[in-house]
Amino acid sequence: MRYWCVVLQVLVVTVAFARPVLAHSFYDLECCAGRDCMPVPEGEVTPTKEGWLVKTTGEVIKYNSWPVKHSPDGRFHRCAGLGDFGPKGRTQCLYVPDFGE
Repeated sequence: MRYWCVVLQVLVVTVAFARPVLAHSFYDLECCAGRDCMPVPEGEVTPTKEGWLVKTTGEVIKYNSWPVKHSPDGRFHRCAGLGDFGPKGRTQCLYVPDFGE
């Protein structure tokens, strides 16, 4: 009985102090100040010999360059200057998931 009381207390304390993680809180301030970044649709970013191709803009971002960041949620995310995600937008940062490398 005492064991279950301890387990219940731990559970209550854990829930009471748990804070929700903000969606996409991993975006770096230097990329977009947290407002000009978003996940990209599947297939929007593809690998090429030279780097990551952003299909909408035609940009090729070299693999080990500064704009390439690690995506902890397993999806591609793109930060665009002035929030322009259209064909004329410029990619500030590209968050890339791990591929088991």
